[in-house]
Amino acid sequence: MRSFFRRAVCALLCLFLLVPSLAFAGADVSGIQFDLQFEMDPSAFPPEQQKVITGIADLVNITTLQGTLDQSYTGCFDLNAQLMLDGQEDTRTSLRVYGTESCWGVESSLLGNEMLTVHLNSMLEFAMKAYYHMEIPVQRAAIFISPYVHTSAFEALSSAWRSVMHAQEGERTIPREQVMALAGELADIAANDRALRVWTQAIALEAGYNEDIMDALTSLPEWAESFVGPEGIQITVMGATETWRTGEITLFTRTVEDTVTAWSATLPVTTNGYELSVFYNGQPNGEHTLRVNITDEYEDCVLDCTVKAENIPDLTCEVPISAPFSLSLDMAGSFLEEDMRLRFRGEGENGFFTLSKLNAQTGAPQLTLSGTLNPYTPQATPDFSMAQLTKGQNLLAINDEGLTRLVTSVAPSLVDGAIPLLVHMPASSVQSFLDLMTDSGLIDFVVNGGASMYEEDYGEEYYEEDYGDGEYYEEEYYD
Repeated sequence: MRSFFRRAVCALLCLFLLVPSLAFAGADVSGIQFDLQFEMDPSAFPPEQQKVITGIADLVNITTLQGTLDQSYTGCFDLNAQLMLDGQEDTRTSLRVYGTESCWGVESSLLGNEMLTVHLNSMLEFAMKAYYHMEIPVQRAAIFISPYVHTSAFEALSSAWRSVMHAQEGERTIPREQVMALAGELADIAANDRALRVWTQAIALEAGYNEDIMDALTSLPEWAESFVGPEGIQITVMGATETWRTGEITLFTRTVEDTVTAWSATLPVTTNGYELSVFYNGQPNGEHTLRVNITDEYEDCVLDCTVKAENIPDLTCEVPISAPFSLSLDMAGSFLEEDMRLRFRGEGENGFFTLSKLNAQTGAPQLTLSGTLNPYTPQATPDFSMAQLTKGQNLLAINDEGLTRLVTSVAPSLVDGAIPLLVHMPASSVQSFLDLMTDSGLIDFVVNGGASMYEEDYGEEYYEEDYGDGEYYEEEYYD
């Protein structure tokens, strides 16, 4: 049951935070208008989950979400949504999420006149606290909230890489001296870049591989020394194929011909005994396949991940959706607690679309999102400054005094808005959520006032660090 609770929390967070992240996918579409409904089928879930799923489905199936998403060419966005239960007007609850790729403002009818500020550069640290103290892996959802959590982590690494390896295109030779200097620079970045370190923890700490990843990055000079030949890395182009070699070792090949793209990379064994290979193939019919394979020094599988996508729509330029699309993910290896198989299928016609999460074994729809996505022209262009976005309560750096003020301020609006929702919420849903919260330990956590987050010794060292926006946030460093 606890495993299911973890997956459910992450799935719900990903679902409701998906739309804001679309604002950064591109800039061709200035506005999207949506009207969404949900359908969950308990019988499509494993038998041991159906009892608790039934109550959740009773709530999901009476929920609707309507609204608009405006986005500007500068990266600002403004999402305005209205949630309702069973079509009852007294349950109408407003939600507004707006801002830039790195900072969001959040407003809601449940918050009254209060505004919350969410700094994306501290999102992963906050999520890790929930994992450490409640064993709820919120970081699994946090890494999907916005592309910013990834781009910020790899910005310094990618900038250093491009300045050397892609300083010019076509046939070229990267001298060994430059390769070694780059390896040293990348190792220094890995050792000192806080965003990269936290990203690595969020991705790999749960599986116990975060230190292995950081060791591999910080030992890049020794690794490069072991295989880069005296001639450096030679990049040749023959027709549509580009090949990267050093000595007799082929590191990377890429072929781009008409609408077909294929590339593969196989890297030498790292200093701590891991070997990585990556393969990608894109076909003109919209089929894309990506496979990542990592083995250890004993040739045991650490991670074998295959992603297949067909006709996945780009919501910045393909709205309304008009073609069938699908997505599958298969992951296995010691990196995971258990193998993962995910299947999604969707289709669209005349502005109406459906997107279903399928049972990987039977193909039966477990959760279906349906409705309309249509382009529209916003009345105003979103344009937000950091001063506007940081005037609210910083949700991820709230202390006891701030929490008391916030609760006191929002209590009347929260009660007024929550009562109609609770009245229309099915009794079976309430029971299911209570069962999940009890099993996860969340109720004990709330009852104890969160004391366990501070009383238990997890080997943490606390300090404050400036995020560059004039505010300081408490960070936990996990040994």
